[in-house]
Amino acid sequence: MQFGRSASCVLFTSVAAACLLSTSVASAAPSVSGAQGARTSEKVVEKLAEKTGSLSSHRAVYEVSLAKVSHSDGVRAASGNMTYTITDRCDGYTIETNLSMDLSFANGDDNQVEQRYAAWESKDGRSSTFRLQVSENGKVAKAYHGGIQFNEDGTGVATYEGDEVTKFDLPRGTLLSTAHTLALIKSAASRDRFMSKLVIDGSFDEGPFWVTAAIGPEQGGVSPVKSGPASSKDSYWPIGIAYFPMSSKEELPEYEIMQNLQNTGITHSMAQDFGGFTLAFKSVKVEPIVAPPCP
Repeated sequence: MQFGRSASCVLFTSVAAACLLSTSVASAAPSVSGAQGARTSEKVVEKLAEKTGSLSSHRAVYEVSLAKVSHSDGVRAASGNMTYTITDRCDGYTIETNLSMDLSFANGDDNQVEQRYAAWESKDGRSSTFRLQVSENGKVAKAYHGGIQFNEDGTGVATYEGDEVTKFDLPRGTLLSTAHTLALIKSAASRDRFMSKLVIDGSFDEGPFWVTAAIGPEQGGVSPVKSGPASSKDSYWPIGIAYFPMSSKEELPEYEIMQNLQNTGITHSMAQDFGGFTLAFKSVKVEPIVAPPCP
């Protein structure tokens, strides 16, 4: 899940990264809104994940609100919702993020933002396709699609097609977003406290990002972020993530995320810091998705 610091263009993708955040046509089990409903349905999601041994197929709905403002100008109010969907497709994952948000600024302007992101990522980490569209006040502000392909030696190329074609050379060791999430969970379970990886998923038109994560000890009980229900196992890792464009020489990250991540890949609460303001994401619904059978 991602936002540029200027907030003039909102980018939200896979959760852990996040943020964020995906196309799904699989059937879903009935869900119940509210914290208790999210906890109950998360139990089902966790059971499915235990059977597959991979990231859990699920759909999560988040309520978006403005948590903090640190600048006198810029964003004054924010409200909306985001739906994140990930589905295990046997040889890969499909991911979909749909965001709708209203922003109000100190100068009196209002901005209604809609974002649609969809991707497929192979489980071997060697290929991906993606598509993104951002609309502001009903008009398309950005749209592109593309693909990522890695070679036998681990190097690769990401191709973006929009108003023009842009390509990024990818060094050995670059991860797709689902591979990054799995690596993050593995590091957390191994009690590692720091992880830094180069990641690309097509959600940024700037190419790959260095993603550094500070991982806290496993926690139980209610989320300290106070923006979502605890997992049914009352267990999660608090993780702070900073995003740096590969080509950037800045010491400060493009943006930062604080999330509480379960070992199934579910993020049940999150806050995103863009420098001048911070958004909170409250989990209001989590529903399992029955993935299609594998051949």
